Amino acid sequence: MAHSIRTKCQLDIMGLSDNSNFEKQIYAKNKNWNPGPAPLIIEEKLDEFEKALNEEKNKIILKHSGRNLNNLTSSQRQVLHLLKHNKHLTIKPTDKNLGPAVMETAVYTRQMPTEHLLTKDYKQLSTTEAKNILAKFKNTLQKLISNNQNLLSKAELLYLSAI
Repeated sequence: MAHSIRTKCQLDIMGLSDNSNFEKQIYAKNKNWNPGPAPLIIEEKLDEFEKALNEEKNKIILKHSGRNLNNLTSSQRQVLHLLKHNKHLTIKPTDKNLGPAVMETAVYTRQMPTEHLLTKDYKQLSTTEAKNILAKFKNTLQKLISNNQNLLSKAELLYLSAI
């Protein structure tokens, strides 16, 4: 929450908060960017709120200390931990949300390419082939953007100009 508030303050400072061309859904969040501090009054309120949250959390922890609030038994948690950290096993989600599947890693790495990648639907490309296809795609995309500039919003053009 503090990150969002600081980001909003930074956009205000840069004069971008009221930008009508800004469409949040076309921008990818830069995980390496951290907004600077907000104005002092806002930072003070953020600190007060964080302290109040921590106090409430500590009250709840103290109230329920000594009670097992986990829905798994200790032995179940231990087994899950062992499975998760076992290098000889691979745990993957199944399709159709049927839960996780556990498989020996050696079997998984042997079967995965033949079941998924080495089928008639996929073909291994050389580095040169892949680079040529990407270059051709980029060129085609730039032509499409150029030929259809009048159909795109300023925000879309700004986003696509990074390609």
